[in-house]
Amino acid sequence: MKIKYTFLIYSLLLLGSLFVSSNTFSQLKLKECTITNLYDAFSKDTSLIKYWGFSCIVKYQGKIILFDAGSNADIFKKNTSKLGIDLTKVDMVIISHPHYDHLNGIDYLLQVNPKVKIYFPYDIFWGAPAPFDATGQEPAIEDSLPHYMQYFDGGNTKFTVNQSGRFWNANIEFVKTSKEIFPGLTLIPTSAKYMGYFSCYPGTSLVQQQFEQKDGDCKKTNLPELSLSIKTKKGQVLIVGCSHSGVENIVKETKNITNDKIELVYGGFHLLPFNRAQTVQIINMLKSDLQVHRVAPTHCTGHLGFKILKDTFGNDYLYAGLGETISY
Repeated sequence: MKIKYTFLIYSLLLLGSLFVSSNTFSQLKLKECTITNLYDAFSKDTSLIKYWGFSCIVKYQGKIILFDAGSNADIFKKNTSKLGIDLTKVDMVIISHPHYDHLNGIDYLLQVNPKVKIYFPYDIFWGAPAPFDATGQEPAIEDSLPHYMQYFDGGNTKFTVNQSGRFWNANIEFVKTSKEIFPGLTLIPTSAKYMGYFSCYPGTSLVQQQFEQKDGDCKKTNLPELSLSIKTKKGQVLIVGCSHSGVENIVKETKNITNDKIELVYGGFHLLPFNRAQTVQIINMLKSDLQVHRVAPTHCTGHLGFKILKDTFGNDYLYAGLGETISY
């Protein structure tokens, strides 16, 4: 009986220690929920290289996610090394859009982590399967040509080109619709209303606009863009790359897809092209209409945007310059 009693006490103690360990592990996982800015043009840390572009690394539930990769692979390499980031441990990569200042560090990443999963927006100019129609005018003319002059020996002239682009052999998936890539991690696709060479944004000069106008209208490329929404107990933490789609539109789309409130918006708000009145309108929409709780602006938000966001959000404005880590 004494042996059984001793065994029972030992078993209870063991279960108790496992319970404590489990709680400790949960706390550790919670503490791992962080975002670190790896690449930007402003910083408190003078040991890091400030440059135009954006990249951050996210830790969530044991996963490490790289979001964008800056404009210069050498600088990306130096900053990640200085910050002690082991890129071989990255589980997945998200590229918000294929502009140079968010993309070029991938060249270095693929040297050290060549098989890592990469999510790209569905952009045919960067490798997504491209539908094409080579039928041309007067389709019947094909029959008058010898087979060796006919596309595909007279076969179908409507087809899809499966491309092999710059990142040949990389493990890339092109994302067209919202997608949960890990429990709690959802990709939010949007499309930019204003693009071209950035001169189509409201507030740009008529001279700039004329550079891109055709028949009085700015060219609209509908640039595809990906954002990352992270589920937390307080709501969604939304990471944006450059918000060419409009940060307010990305927030609206995220709320529609996740059916959840927005706890934090982190990244480039792309308010640089907007004047004070336009910037105030967008920021008030974020806070009052869309009920964004906190903001952590980076990259292309602009000095005016930083100032008005800080004045509007007060203590709910988080500084997120190069080298800074925030918990969520």
